Amino acid sequence: MKLPLADALVSLIATGCLGLYQVTKRVIDPYLSFKREGRGFRRHQQQPTLVFFLGKKFALWRVVNFTSYVLNVLCVSIPGRIDDQMAKEMKEAQEEEKKNKEDADADVDEKNDANATKNKNTIRRTSKYRSLFTPAGYAFAIWGFIFTSEFVFAMRSMFFTNTKDEAFAANATGYFALANVLQSVWCFTFREWTEKPRRHWINAFVLGVEALALWSSKEKVFEVNGRFALAESGFVSVPIRTHFAWILCACGINANTVLAKIGSASAQVVAAIGTAVLATSVGAYSSFYRGDAVTPSVFAWALYAIHKDGGYRAPSGSRSSSSGDKKDKNKDAEKECIPSEKQTKRFTDIARMCAIANLLFAAKALLS
Repeated sequence: MKLPLADALVSLIATGCLGLYQVTKRVIDPYLSFKREGRGFRRHQQQPTLVFFLGKKFALWRVVNFTSYVLNVLCVSIPGRIDDQMAKEMKEAQEEEKKNKEDADADVDEKNDANATKNKNTIRRTSKYRSLFTPAGYAFAIWGFIFTSEFVFAMRSMFFTNTKDEAFAANATGYFALANVLQSVWCFTFREWTEKPRRHWINAFVLGVEALALWSSKEKVFEVNGRFALAESGFVSVPIRTHFAWILCACGINANTVLAKIGSASAQVVAAIGTAVLATSVGAYSSFYRGDAVTPSVFAWALYAIHKDGGYRAPSGSRSSSSGDKKDKNKDAEKECIPSEKQTKRFTDIARMCAIANLLFAAKALLS
């Protein structure tokens, strides 16, 4: 049977993302970055490759850094992604909660209904986009810091020469540019045409490769002198480390959303716990082996937001049911493979413990 065009495109995108990473690793990054010669670092070429851009000559790595960031911003600005719908649902939930508070009867029903919206700062409990690994809405405010700090990084790299962090910026550029390209690809895939489970996995896949690219970018910065130095932390590696940690969490969110549609309740719990533990393990490695406080701090932010959300997902038809139909709701939950409240509570407690652990890792890195 011939695969539909959309299914074929998903496979092509996955293959292309891996191909782009290999090209960056073998060709682009070695060409743009500095390499070690003796004790110091110097550019791979004797003379940097210059290109005309905006009517002037710039080193190639500066142009790659800047244009990839601009591409990312332009793609993110195009409306119609699934997260736009999620934001719409969040707004509707806020308006509904406000309306219910004004209606005494509705307020009583809400208190008795375990499936009602319990947090005004999250999407609906009945949303098809929910999973156990869903953070409260405020967690996404971190994008403001990411885009602002990377804007400063890109502008500084483009228009300021002979700075003390130039070697760090050049080393980071190859994989940083790849991450921007991959995020632009994700903006294309995270839309209605990939909502079916057999296609929706591509969003987690693209974010996973992007997280790998950002990890590689920050590791290239680390390699310059074997630590995250004060000389570069403010403008180069902090934005990249923040972006890496959040994208890894976003990859987990996307992956758990897919599993919420196709997996059993137990599988969803195991996957959610595994995602939280993975983030905590990366946070521990970053703290103890890289002296990195930023990465575990972001994990703490995301995991605590997941704890605050509560994780509960209601059956799709529960909103129209009365509070007295508890048995019917439980049957609906089993039919849709929704984790029980007890399972959900167990996971959110673990998420909170992982958030606390990451805070301790961050403190350890700051104090060492």
